[in-house]
Amino acid sequence: MADADSDTGLLPDAECIDLLSSNRRRILLRALCDAEEREHSLEALAATVAQTEQGTDLGDVATHRIGVSLHHVHLPRLDDADVLDYDRETNTVRFYGSDRIETWLATMHDD
Repeated sequence: MADADSDTGLLPDAECIDLLSSNRRRILLRALCDAEEREHSLEALAATVAQTEQGTDLGDVATHRIGVSLHHVHLPRLDDADVLDYDRETNTVRFYGSDRIETWLATMHDD
């Protein structure tokens, strides 16, 4: 289970860079870091990522495609690295913060 200190000092720089190599993951993690809530639905995260990527409401089909990408690629990768907890059955994400990820995000720019 991820928590605020779980990756501090444990997640190597190379793995942080790998996790943040995807623009979509950077957008997702910035949204999670900026949110006050700790628990998020996949649907809400997909809408947030879609809005940020395109700067406009993409509609249901495009947002669904982003949700599929998050579900099958990005959230499992971040869950495997213990950056967040992703319940694949309920499509719920729990994020407790990550000082290390936030530090790396501050040094990176989106494409």
